[in-house]
Amino acid sequence: PYSMRVSNLGAPTNLMISPPSGSCDQLMVTWTAPCNTGGLPVTYKVYRNETLITSMISSTTTELSGLRANTEYTVRVVAFNDLGDGGEVTGTGRTRQQDPSISS
Repeated sequence: PYSMRVSNLGAPTNLMISPPSGSCDQLMVTWTAPCNTGGLPVTYKVYRNETLITSMISSTTTELSGLRANTEYTVRVVAFNDLGDGGEVTGTGRTRQQDPSISS
């Protein structure tokens, strides 16, 4: 006999993606933990334009840095626990335009 484990992990909610004040190459990403965790601790995987940026973070906030100014990015946050991937939330955010008086 064997048992099959099924993840009942819900999706993160309230995804917010915004540039921090005074920065043109960063985005702050915050979200709310899922209500349904399947009774297990939850960590998160964060993707930027389908590239995994960070995984196994337990915080509900992260900073994306080294980005291009005035560029839109798609961010996806996936809830994860010992039973596997749960729900996900996706959104877009745009970095600030670089101050024209600053040369790169």
